[in-house]
Formats: sequence, C-alpha cells, structure tokens
Amino acid sequence: MSLNSSANDTNPPVQFIFPDISQFTVPITICLLTLLICLVGLVGNGITIYLFCFRIKLNQSTVYILNLAVADSIFVFGCCLVSLYLLCVYNRVPTSRQNDIIFSGFGEFLNSFGFNSSLFFLAALSIERCLSVCFPIWYKCRRPEHLSAILCGVIWIVSILITVLERFLIPEHRSTVYAIISVLFLIVTLSMLGASMILLIEIQKTSIQVRPIKLYIVVVSAVVTFLISLVPATMVRLLFFFSFIPTGKIKVLSYIMISLCSAINSTVNPYIYIIVGRWKKNAPATKALESVFKEEDGRSTDGIDSMVTQHTDTEPKTEGS
Repeated sequence: MSLNSSANDTNPPVQFIFPDISQFTVPITICLLTLLICLVGLVGNGITIYLFCFRIKLNQSTVYILNLAVADSIFVFGCCLVSLYLLCVYNRVPTSRQNDIIFSGFGEFLNSFGFNSSLFFLAALSIERCLSVCFPIWYKCRRPEHLSAILCGVIWIVSILITVLERFLIPEHRSTVYAIISVLFLIVTLSMLGASMILLIEIQKTSIQVRPIKLYIVVVSAVVTFLISLVPATMVRLLFFFSFIPTGKIKVLSYIMISLCSAINSTVNPYIYIIVGRWKKNAPATKALESVFKEEDGRSTDGIDSMVTQHTDTEPKTEGS
C-alpha cells in the first residue's frame, strides 16, 4: 500500500482525512510506539550482526540467523523512516517532495524488501533444521557444504525482484503479479509451519543427548512469533491491495497498525536468542547470545555423529541375519 495514495490523495491531505487535531492522538501514539520498538530492534539486530561477523563462527544455521538479522534491520529502519514521515504528516510539519520520496517511498521499499527477505530466511532456517532432524545421515554426510551461502544469495536476489515487482510494476499487470506473489508467500508460510511442526514431533522422538534444545526453541519461537504478528498483517495487506478496505482514516490507521505488528516481529528475534541463551544461566546478554549457537551447535553435531555411528553399527547386523 502506498502512503502517498492513501494519505495524500487531496490537497492538503491531512485536513481532508483528519479535520480535527484531536483525532491525531491514536495514530501519533502508535507511530511513536512503532518508532521506539524499531530503535530497540536496531540495537538488538545490530548486536546479533556484530557477534556473527566477529565473534561466532558461521555454520549451516547461523548463516541464516545472520542474514535474518540483516533483513530485520532493513525492515525496522524502513519502519523508522515511515513512522517519522507519518509523525510529520499528523503534526502538519511542512515536507518537500524530496522528503516525501525519501521518508515515505524509500521507507516503504525497505519495508517490503525486509519483509520478503525475512520471510524467506526464516522459512529456509526452519526447513533446514527440519531436514537435520528427519534426515540426519544425509544432512551430515551428503549435504552440499556451501548450500546455506548459495541459498542466502538466491533469497536476496528473489526478495529484491519481488519487491521491485510489487512497487514499480505497471498498474495494469499489478493485480495478477500480486496475486501470484501472495500464493507464493502462502506456500512458503505453510512450508515453514509444516517444517516447524515436524521439527517438534521429531524432537519428542529423539533422546535429550542428541537434541540441541536451545537452537530448536529459537527456531520454533521465531516461527510462532512470525505467525502471530505478521500473518494477520499480511491478510490486511491483501485487503488493502484489492481495495476491500476503504481509503481515508481507516486505511491509514490500519497501515500503521500493520507497521507496529511487523516491527514487533522484526525486533523480538534477537531478544528471543538472549532469553533462551540465559535459560538456567545467569550470563550477560552477549554471552547468552553466543551460547545458543556455539554450544548447541556442538551438541547438534555430536548428536548427528552418534546417530550415524548407530546406523553404521546396525546395518551389517541386518545383512548378516
């Protein structure tokens, strides 16, 4: 949805949609709350990016976490720009055309790009962990070494292409392309949900010594947070695009509510890592964040090795009998 098309259809736009200054209270409050959450998200994701770039060795799982943190940072930065723009609009601060493009247009582009890439990275992470549990021997022995890095590159390219199609496509073809993209998002979301459910079921069948329990809690918690906060927002986006929600105050208010829910989703992930890392430990936040992916990755590798060994030991017996 374009802010310029919903909030600036007439001149002056704010006086037409909100003739009374007292009606600005709720939108301004939501925008301020969104801005505050985005700043917290920038700090949390910034710490995550720093640790994975300089402190923690990347592996099959953490490379997705690093890219997810980058995508979330892009998204919350875009939310900051849009929230600042809306605060200026609601407070009748004069803005130039150039400022409208930077704060509204560029901010919305970052929002879409961050949302698309975050969805794909989270889906790739959940499916990756599901494969490691369901097919441990293949995951340990035959999985391509650089598969995660290749998939991350593909995800960035696909995300930018989808965002460009959403934002700059010719209006005559936009409805068809947007419907196709929505079906793609639905398939990815269902795949992510299915992988998380399979992951939970398989974890229950596996011994505690084999499970990297903290890592799985992080993955499942991130997926649950995504479903709670962004799936309703995505449905509202569809209603926006196909004009089921009327223009004016309701549309703008719904938009900033979507921004708030999305900002919460992109902000909470680093703090999930910290909370899970400090589980039963009184460790600093940075150490807790490291422990989730350092110690648990070692447990995961050891667990897979033991399962491979068990499989190798039992296979000759079956042939001999």
